Amino acid sequence: MPSFPQEKPGIIVEGLQVQSLNIPDIKIFRADPKQDIRGVVLPTFNSLFFERLGIYFQVIHENHCVSPRKGTVRGFHYQLPPHGQAKLIRVCQGKILDVNIDLRKSSPTFGQHVTVELAPDSWNQVFVPVGFAHCYCTLLDHTEVIFKLGAPFAPSSARGLAWNDPDLHIAWPITESEAIILDRDLQRPRFSSLTEWFP
Repeated sequence: MPSFPQEKPGIIVEGLQVQSLNIPDIKIFRADPKQDIRGVVLPTFNSLFFERLGIYFQVIHENHCVSPRKGTVRGFHYQLPPHGQAKLIRVCQGKILDVNIDLRKSSPTFGQHVTVELAPDSWNQVFVPVGFAHCYCTLLDHTEVIFKLGAPFAPSSARGLAWNDPDLHIAWPITESEAIILDRDLQRPRFSSLTEWFP
């Protein structure tokens, strides 16, 4: 994995590395844990490093999601402008398959998706900018996920997308009958019927 860019004098970033996925705006950040007799310390966020990468991400809110059972599905969720939510997602226990769909109408990857597994022992987290629908499925029991969000929840702008839309060709690790999911997320529209997009 490539190391992070050379820092300007006076800007110190400890142990964060970055890699772009197939959709370049989706980025994986991996920490370099420091271990001694006390245990482990690792960085999870540094706004100066993000700015060096051209990412201006102000953390407005943070959620800690606990899912007792494997096969729990949360999403696809997103918020339309002007309340779009950038997200920095990290797993502190268990494991998830994290999936993001590009809803930016003018993007060359519009309608495409990327997947990544997140787990504590990988020391990784994914950054999702505004303009993507986000969903994840837990791969282990007792999974806990931490979301840093760049905007507060705005019910009037909140939208969803069917997690199991066959047109999206997502290789989910579970069947529809195995999914633990809210009824409201079972009623979400398919991608082909959406009419509201990100510019």
